[in-house]
Amino acid sequence: MVLYGLGTSGHSCAMSEQEFRAWLQKVDVNGDGRISRQELKDALRVIGMNCAWWKAWRTKKYADLNHNNYIDGEQEIKKLIEYAAKRWGIVVRKA
Repeated sequence: MVLYGLGTSGHSCAMSEQEFRAWLQKVDVNGDGRISRQELKDALRVIGMNCAWWKAWRTKKYADLNHNNYIDGEQEIKKLIEYAAKRWGIVVRKA
């Protein structure tokens, strides 16, 4: 996981919640304030995650609480952070 400051592929990494949120802003390539499954998939692929399409789909399914096909809003971002810590091997420290 090299791009966007996310450590090394295949290894867990630690970052603050603020750093993870900054990474999420970079994932939102069109700047609409929402993270689509495609944006997430592309970002996961670039950082070297295996099965990026599957991980993006599962993450969106977990974090998209209002079922609008985007991860948006504070509650959904918190769910995405929780999921990333649990499933992606990213340790998100409270800042």
